[in-house]
Amino acid sequence: MNNNPLIRNQILGIRATEGFVKKFDELCVRLGHNRSEVVRYCLKRFLNETWNSSENFQRARKEMF
Repeated sequence: MNNNPLIRNQILGIRATEGFVKKFDELCVRLGHNRSEVVRYCLKRFLNETWNSSENFQRARKEMF
């Protein structure tokens, strides 16, 4: 067993409404990938677009709520 937190798989969970889960599952079907792959893609793209850009970071912060 690998106990290094940078190497082992991590589980990330969120609470979501039934409507969100339904739409998300439909998106996964349309893309032809499972939930984990779609979440990883979306988060990676979001991080790449916002991490080093204060403008994009501020825009995302405003859009969240």
